[in-house]
Amino acid sequence: MKDPKAIYYGKIELIPGIICDGYVLDDGTAVMSERGIADLLGMKQASFQNVTVNSVKVTAENSPHKGRKITVS
Repeated sequence: MKDPKAIYYGKIELIPGIICDGYVLDDGTAVMSERGIADLLGMKQASFQNVTVNSVKVTAENSPHKGRKITVS
């Protein structure tokens, strides 16, 4: 099974005034970064490290995290 890649990147405003990182994977799945979800919920990112296991390589040209692996949900 191939490793998923985050091929598109953008900012998401799910709640007015709170903007998070969002990605689209190469299979069409829309996801948010672990950091983005933590920011959205007002939590520390470390709280998610015990529950999230999906990591993807970022290939989106406009992402500040291009070339890195990030954790997504």
